Amino acid sequence: MDLNSTYKERPSLLWIAILIVAGVGVWYLIQGVLVMTTDWALPAIEGLEELEDFGAELVDMVVKIVGGIFLFLAFLTLILAFLLFSGSKGGRTVMVIILVISVIFSAINLVFGSLISIIELSLALAVLVILYQPPVKAYFGKN
Repeated sequence: MDLNSTYKERPSLLWIAILIVAGVGVWYLIQGVLVMTTDWALPAIEGLEELEDFGAELVDMVVKIVGGIFLFLAFLTLILAFLLFSGSKGGRTVMVIILVISVIFSAINLVFGSLISIIELSLALAVLVILYQPPVKAYFGKN
């Protein structure tokens, strides 16, 4: 399969970008559900041990807020994947803005030693490069 080919009237590169964005959305969804329903992700929330001194209600509230943020990010990311799928110029523009912000923050986190930032940075850069490939730009130009 040639990356400049099309599948179901969409460039193959666009399908790769859609799958990456949708995969990130599903990952956020899983994280949000896990944070809200289990104790699995609680050690990852920095400072949670200090909040236990103030009471269990405050800890529960922080956990629900963090879980809600992950669920919101999942919803937003899956909407953006659908907008890319549908060929929305506005969706592509919003996606590019979010990707640029993601690249900046991932690079900063990488400097501070966050190894997961390598994956985040590479995925964001991959989708950003894909969105500027000629077949993908042409697809958004005709819709």
